[in-house]
Amino acid sequence: MSITASPQIAKLDDNLALTVGFKLKGGIRRNFVRPLWEKAYDEHDLGLRMAYRVDLSKQRVKVLPGSELKREKFVRRAVFFWTRNPELPYRVWATVATEFETILYPKTEEEAQTMLFDVTRSFELSASELGKGHHTLEAKVHAKWGKHIFTERGEATAKTPTLKVDVR
Repeated sequence: MSITASPQIAKLDDNLALTVGFKLKGGIRRNFVRPLWEKAYDEHDLGLRMAYRVDLSKQRVKVLPGSELKREKFVRRAVFFWTRNPELPYRVWATVATEFETILYPKTEEEAQTMLFDVTRSFELSASELGKGHHTLEAKVHAKWGKHIFTERGEATAKTPTLKVDVR
């Protein structure tokens, strides 16, 4: 997980560009493979829906909870289909629909996993929203998925390391 800001030292009338990147690893990623896509397709389990949430917040004193600056929810979806593509030697393959309503056609399993489970989100924030001074920002990420042939229902959460930003 990572969080970056550009610029890290900003003037009050500047805009900050914040980027949060993360990769979902574990059983859900390991089980998202072609032989299990075929098994799921044969049992009429035709896809996987991943719901993501990214909360960008400003840390305060330990006693008080952090104040939320931005929250973004989005969904990525993999759909299994019967392929007639002569370039693929398999009968069932997957497409990935992103939150931008773009349908992607991966050429390999690894590419499909990357499209579905590796996420980079960009936020734009006015430095005046933070105010003058030193600020500590962090992002909390939440991922959720349902039960399928190849995985149980589950969710994962994580926090990025803190990022220090100066507004002058």
